[in-house]
Amino acid sequence: MLTLNSAIGITWKILWRVLLFFLGWGILLSLFILPFTSHIAKWQQSKPLELMLASNIVSTITILAATWIMTRFIDYRPLKTIGLSFDHFFRDLFAGLGVGIAWIGVSVGFAWIFGFASSVVTVGFSWSVLMLSAIAMLFNVVTQELLLCGFILQTIRRQSNTLIAVIVSSVLFASYHAGAFHGELLPIVNVFAAGILFCLAYIITNNLWFPIFIHFSWDVLLGPVLGLTESGKTNLGGGWQMFKLKGPSLFTGGLFGLEGGIIVTLTAFLTIYLLYYFQLKKIKAH
Repeated sequence: MLTLNSAIGITWKILWRVLLFFLGWGILLSLFILPFTSHIAKWQQSKPLELMLASNIVSTITILAATWIMTRFIDYRPLKTIGLSFDHFFRDLFAGLGVGIAWIGVSVGFAWIFGFASSVVTVGFSWSVLMLSAIAMLFNVVTQELLLCGFILQTIRRQSNTLIAVIVSSVLFASYHAGAFHGELLPIVNVFAAGILFCLAYIITNNLWFPIFIHFSWDVLLGPVLGLTESGKTNLGGGWQMFKLKGPSLFTGGLFGLEGGIIVTLTAFLTIYLLYYFQLKKIKAH
């Protein structure tokens, strides 16, 4: 039975590692960002897409470096054990893309069937802008998944158990998006559910590539391809739209975008159930 002293000890083991991880990442980020602070506002106006790409690349490089420091010098294990092994990479890539495409396809399909989404004439579409946006988004997703399913989740999981690790990591994942919630409850629930979904995808394969490509296909289709608001951001595409949303925010998500509506609540939990069912079948098969 877990005593108070042992619970405090476990909490402290987790807390100092997580704080050290964030401190290291923050220092590395500042080394890249501080020399350019006087130019960022100007680049935001003149080259927003290029700035987004550069900032996402820097975020990925620095979080990888911080993760390597923690795994190498605190956990004494190789970086690839964080979930970056290339074993079964293509399997996880195609499976992740398939799950992500199906998830957003069903979500947008339901919105269209019930009259909350309608197609529009696409104006100004550019393949080069789409490719640049997709690359920028891939780096952003890698950073987010390293935050969600990387060192923090794995530290909590080793010190306590999987359920606590998934819940805490999903709460942190929701907190990263807090600025876009605008006081609405449903976007919080949906982002928390997405966190559970991505954590479960990591647990199924013990690799980050599966959740990375689920997350990537969702984000790149929602924002850059369809031109819809993604996590409260309207500047992630190239300025074109393939669909527009209309109707009550309960269904369309309001300022947060489709991800803040009840349609995505239902499809997210459905996807979680299907992944969990797959995991149970996998366990029984062994």
